[in-house]
Amino acid sequence: MVRNKLSIIMTAYNVADYISSSIDSVIAQTNRNFDLIIVDDCSTDQTQKIIRSYAQKYDWISVICHAQNFGVSTARNTGLKNADGEFITFIDGDDWVEPDYVEHFLEVFSDQDVDMVTCGFFNETESGKVKNKFTKRQISVVGREEVTKLIIKMTGTVMGYTWNKAYVRSTIEEHKLMFQTDLDLMEDQVFNVEYAAHARKFYLDNLPLYHYISRKESITNRFAMENVRDIGVARMKVYKTIRESTRNEKKQI
Repeated sequence: MVRNKLSIIMTAYNVADYISSSIDSVIAQTNRNFDLIIVDDCSTDQTQKIIRSYAQKYDWISVICHAQNFGVSTARNTGLKNADGEFITFIDGDDWVEPDYVEHFLEVFSDQDVDMVTCGFFNETESGKVKNKFTKRQISVVGREEVTKLIIKMTGTVMGYTWNKAYVRSTIEEHKLMFQTDLDLMEDQVFNVEYAAHARKFYLDNLPLYHYISRKESITNRFAMENVRDIGVARMKVYKTIRESTRNEKKQI
């Protein structure tokens, strides 16, 4: 039996139409060795009412509500500050997961000496149409250089997302890793590259266990000059981290 605990951080902002499905998919997990921290970023719809009703029913669900809207990075950081699981993963409040999502992460961490575990995902439209196809399961254990290339790659099953990955909490805390609050885009890619710079081995699995729903109102689907600026800043942070990591590795040789 797996004895490690996973803390799931779910961020939410005005997702009243979707968050019940997201939480229900967590409730349906086959492995119960986890807790759920829901961080509401000052929603103005019924999101807070819904998540509080779940917290009243389940003692393993905790709710934190921001007094004002700070953005997803701050919401994730709030979740990190309140997480006590040995491992960490993230779910967006308008997505959902397969029943063996938790089991997958905890089983691999139990069997393998690795610092990150990934899973595959379905990229779906709001009508349920899957835009990416799963063909054949592929599993590999790679080092820092290889995983960094896959994190910054704009295609594939790894990429810069946080919701298809699980992390070791002690690594995050030891190196004081946080999400960049000055970015509205690619903040997750920056976090992943910084995490990879302090980790050794990465277990990559493309088995799709996460359902990412691409919505028209999503910030990633809107184009603005601010987004162009965020992409530029994020890329600079990413390449700075890679450069410093490479320099540190050479010093250790």
